[in-house]
Amino acid sequence: MSQASELLDRFLLALCVWREARGETLAGKKLVASTVINRVKDAKHRWPNTVSGVVLQPMQFSSFNASDPNAVKFPTSMSGLSEWNDCVQAADEALAGNLTTDANHYHVAGLRPAWRDETKIVATEGAHVFYRL
Repeated sequence: MSQASELLDRFLLALCVWREARGETLAGKKLVASTVINRVKDAKHRWPNTVSGVVLQPMQFSSFNASDPNAVKFPTSMSGLSEWNDCVQAADEALAGNLTTDANHYHVAGLRPAWRDETKIVATEGAHVFYRL
């Protein structure tokens, strides 16, 4: 993988974590980053095999869907710098193989997506429920 591809994957993973979980604890951010990496490494090849491919796959991460207000948000203010730093840390740890879950799906608590299976919950943290499907 080229240095440019690695840098793009790092940025997109951190941005995904920021958009999806910026208000969560560091543990919650790490769970989101781990979920993305678990999709990249999926033995059944159900998702693309790059972080960029997984994050940008249509209709997978709501904060990248055109209809989601988060799709046009980027970390910009100094007041949000610690949140961004936590997101980069979560991304870096997941990219280094330090995964905190084997989840490959998650949703905001209170939602009831059709794919959920309560018997496959592997973690809950903050506002998110994580599944290994």
